[in-house]
Amino acid sequence: MSSLRIPILTLALVALASTFFVAHPALAQRTRKPVVWVNADIPNMAGLEHKVLKSESLGHEVGYVVWTPPNFSVDSDVRYPVVYFLHGAGGSERSDAAGFASLMAKGIRNGTFPPAICVCPNGGMSGYRGEVESMIVDELIPLIDSTYPTQAKATSRIVAGFSMGGAGSVRLSLLHPELFCGAGSWGGALAFRGDPSESPLLPAAENNADTLRQNGYAALLINGDGDRPDAFELLAETFESVKIPHEIVVVDDTKHNLGAYQQKTADQMIKFLGNQLRQKPDR
Repeated sequence: MSSLRIPILTLALVALASTFFVAHPALAQRTRKPVVWVNADIPNMAGLEHKVLKSESLGHEVGYVVWTPPNFSVDSDVRYPVVYFLHGAGGSERSDAAGFASLMAKGIRNGTFPPAICVCPNGGMSGYRGEVESMIVDELIPLIDSTYPTQAKATSRIVAGFSMGGAGSVRLSLLHPELFCGAGSWGGALAFRGDPSESPLLPAAENNADTLRQNGYAALLINGDGDRPDAFELLAETFESVKIPHEIVVVDDTKHNLGAYQQKTADQMIKFLGNQLRQKPDR
């Protein structure tokens, strides 16, 4: 008789614990792997360099990776546009730096992309909101423009990313229209949770439309047919209403995988970003 009481009691405790953690998601999230803010072990690639910013916004050091194009020299008179590439949830500054820089390098070689600098910041699990948003906007961008020979203007600065980074690229570009001439998103969404109609990006696109148009802003929003293909439907309607150029692409047989997106649409993304950086909008 007593031999049956132990497993029954154990099952009861497990059920109770499961109910507790479902009912208290904040506590469950504490078991998530902590963010490592500095990850210096980057791939060995020409032009790729790891840097550390002592961030006042975050209150600690944060890593970022910079790629400079072939023949780059800080002593030349050449000034470069800048691409900011934002990683997805669970990634870091090192995750996509070499891969995306390789796509840029290919574009430079075949003439679809101008020589440009690429910057990959560590966004933790922030969604590129709050302190991380402040770190990028108020600290990292000014730092890059003061230490590298950049074309420090919105028409020569663009942001792109995957997943959380794709959503972040759209978010940063619409909330800070004075900084960017466009956004490229792979696998992003207007809202991953909640009601997308309540997204602050919808009124931001309307309220900032004049500045966006002045900077020649455009957005390329790519999602797989198995990866929220309607993720930016409401934003596209808003863009239509305020005459902001945009393109929504739904990729066949594609789920939430950066490699699949790049295999099928890398050339399209690089061409879009390059065209945005080459444009000469009226100011």
